[in-house]
Amino acid sequence: MPSRSNDCGSFVYLKESHTSVIGMREYFKRNFPCYALPSDDISTYFNLESHNPIREKIHVKANLASSVSQGKKVETEVAKESEKTAPTSNSLFVFPAQCNFSGFKYPLELISYSQQGALSDISCDLCLNKELLNNKEESKKAWFCLLDAASYVGTNQLDLSVWQPDMVAISFYKMFRYPTGLGALIVHQRANHVLHKKYVGGGTVEIVSSSRDFHVARHVLQEKFENGTANFLSILALRHGMRELKNLVSTMDNVSIHTFRLGQLLYVSLCQLKHANGKSLVKIYSYAEFTDRQRQGAIVTFNLMAENGDYIGYAYVEKMLTLYDVHVRIGCFCSPAACQRFLKLSEEDLCSHYMSGHQCGDENDLIHGRPTGAVRVSFGYMSQRKDVMQFVVILRECFLQGLAFKYNMAPAPRNDIAETLLDPVRQNRTNFELVGIHVYPIKSCGSFSPKTWPISKSGLLYDRHWVIVNDAGIALTQKREPKLCLIRPSIDLERNKLILQYHGTELSISMDINDHYTFLDGDNGANLRKICGKVVQLAQCESAVNQWLSEVIGRPALKLLRCSILDSSLVNNSPFLLLNYSSVNSLKEQLKSTDLELSLTEEYLTRFRGNFVVQSANAFEEDGLEKVKIGPFVFQNVGPCFRCQMVCVDQNTAVRSREALAVLANTRGKKMPFGICLEMCSNVNGAQVIEIGYPISLDTSDVKR
Repeated sequence: MPSRSNDCGSFVYLKESHTSVIGMREYFKRNFPCYALPSDDISTYFNLESHNPIREKIHVKANLASSVSQGKKVETEVAKESEKTAPTSNSLFVFPAQCNFSGFKYPLELISYSQQGALSDISCDLCLNKELLNNKEESKKAWFCLLDAASYVGTNQLDLSVWQPDMVAISFYKMFRYPTGLGALIVHQRANHVLHKKYVGGGTVEIVSSSRDFHVARHVLQEKFENGTANFLSILALRHGMRELKNLVSTMDNVSIHTFRLGQLLYVSLCQLKHANGKSLVKIYSYAEFTDRQRQGAIVTFNLMAENGDYIGYAYVEKMLTLYDVHVRIGCFCSPAACQRFLKLSEEDLCSHYMSGHQCGDENDLIHGRPTGAVRVSFGYMSQRKDVMQFVVILRECFLQGLAFKYNMAPAPRNDIAETLLDPVRQNRTNFELVGIHVYPIKSCGSFSPKTWPISKSGLLYDRHWVIVNDAGIALTQKREPKLCLIRPSIDLERNKLILQYHGTELSISMDINDHYTFLDGDNGANLRKICGKVVQLAQCESAVNQWLSEVIGRPALKLLRCSILDSSLVNNSPFLLLNYSSVNSLKEQLKSTDLELSLTEEYLTRFRGNFVVQSANAFEEDGLEKVKIGPFVFQNVGPCFRCQMVCVDQNTAVRSREALAVLANTRGKKMPFGICLEMCSNVNGAQVIEIGYPISLDTSDVKR
């Protein structure tokens, strides 16, 4: 949105906007003053007496000119006034219709207020780059408004004949839950002329020269801004989404009423959840108390509190809810200012959290006992009243009565866990012995246990070297498909074969390890894919294996992909994971007090998917090790392995049980560390192997002090 030379427009956004809006300031901050508008009392920042009369009459023209004569009359009036007070710069105000964190609905009257110049006299104290204020001349500003309606339109009616922002951003995914990554920018014709674009992409120009600095952009708005081939396959789905939504709910106002009532029911129900000592289980973050549908959306955001008043980490809450197939959002939901305000976090707190290792999207949910985010429940047109009631029952069972209470398990100490775990190492260190080696050729499938196996710094040979993806290219894991544990791969190095066996049956298939010449997308080289957060080069395997996998798993169009580089691996954290047999046995003993009793420690051990299994006299002794030497190889302990709901899957039956995770949480703490992640720190030259029975040595320097 360019302005005349030496004139200065402004970029103003509501502080509690989505990260996508905050990111827009990167386009403006070098040349235009940027203002972050607090939402405490928005009206105080709008000078409602200084509305721009020109802008107001332009809107009058746009809305009321219903005949040619009336249009000409308004046109003449506007033209005369414009000659006197024509704006010399353009300014933009951006705000969300609904807060992504709390569901609070901001007044849509801000659209017309801002367009009429009510922000022209905004306080300099709110400017983020004040150095620009002294370098620019004062100018008459034409104000435009961009409304972020992505969260709002999923459950609310937005009538653009009543509310007329210059631009509106929406998300179709939030409306239909499909397709992902598809949205739209709706632009009013009056704002078309101020939208200028620098980048030139395919299909957006009438002519372009590569030899000279010359091109002519297309004039039609969508042709000018849609770079390359539009996502037409996903766009085709929108027609069906719109049709089904209309057939099911008739109007979005019905959705708004329905979802608000569900949110209201959950809000009231959560407020009634109390511990035995009378303290509240739930701390809700909301400006309104679900009494006014015009001000509160169908979002309930909260944290849980223990009976002693301590916060329960949101990552742990999510893991427990997942056991009941309840999916919630956790974190700050890309609304940093709202998160910061509700959690009472200062700028210094944010910097301190980042320096201590916390990043957006991680599971570092509590720092010094204070939450870094929250749990969010949001409702859509498919949500039902029984969903709310079941959710409340689950919270009561897990966090009031509690699985720990149900099975009479004493929770682990919290502040001195590390010291407790280190005591056996310091006072009564014992000898370790390597008793097992496990290789997992296919990510999230079963393992085989060789007595000796090639090893390098990148891991055990072929460990997590293959992955199964669905027809959308998404990697399958036991979280989505527990039956993966029943696929038992093994590798015959002499025959150069990967052999797949379906546990409990005679179903099997084999393939040549080097059979990966069918590349993805028909390329002559491997294709880059993002699998479980890692970008790797993958190649496709033979179709017979894909068909076999689809049949035994019961899912269509499955594909087996492999890393195209021999040393590549799809491990999540570190190349090696070490388990202590004594620690596994200790947890197994805890399970005796639950409905889930395992006859063999070996069965429970398979749930934790370790590469090395060692035996020592003391449970959890491995946690205190800094380094461990197995034969000629020295490994560095790079941290504990924090567990998720995959430990709930019985690796012999693919049946889930909640008790396993509950025992782990109450024995090991809320983050559920179990096993240690290792990286090789010794130099390895050429082909090397590791063998069961290798001596394991520890020095006093190998123990953390």
